[in-house]
Amino acid sequence: MPFSIPQPRPWRLAWLLVLAFFLVDGVGSVAHAQELHLANLVLNNFEGTIRVRFGVEPTGIESIRQVLDAGETLVLRCKAKLSMKRDYLWNREIGTAHFESRVRRLKNGDFVVDIPGQGPMVNKDLATLFRKAWGEILLDLGPWDRLKRKQSYSVALQLTLGRTDISPWVSRSLFFWSFDAAPSVSYQLDFTY
Repeated sequence: MPFSIPQPRPWRLAWLLVLAFFLVDGVGSVAHAQELHLANLVLNNFEGTIRVRFGVEPTGIESIRQVLDAGETLVLRCKAKLSMKRDYLWNREIGTAHFESRVRRLKNGDFVVDIPGQGPMVNKDLATLFRKAWGEILLDLGPWDRLKRKQSYSVALQLTLGRTDISPWVSRSLFFWSFDAAPSVSYQLDFTY
């Protein structure tokens, strides 16, 4: 009786790959337990400028703290876009604005948030720091006289809390894998002037 090596069955390998995918996906979803919530969205005329004012409230503070304790720097990116709504064509862009704020942990254990135009804010309590630093964000979207009466408009906000140490070629080549500390969220406000 000749000795034979058992051949692996292809369906077993496929099941193992599917199982590994769901295990890795489950681990990734635990890391994304936190979310970014929008608070107090206001659009107004400030000295002849279209200004959008809002706050960002991250949830899952403990998960964010763990990322910062590991020595990583996170960046809150906010992008606002004002568009004139059209029925049969794409919306016409009126103005855009961007906001970036970095958060990191110092060697003495304090947390620091860098706010553009204001400098750093430092606090030991991460939730309190987020309320003070990101409780009110102001973005200017252009001159108010661009808005026309009886016309419909849309303000779109995109919020992301991401890592800064991921190189672009890694994030682009692994496009299916999210490297953000919190999933990107989008909000939209439609109004008629």
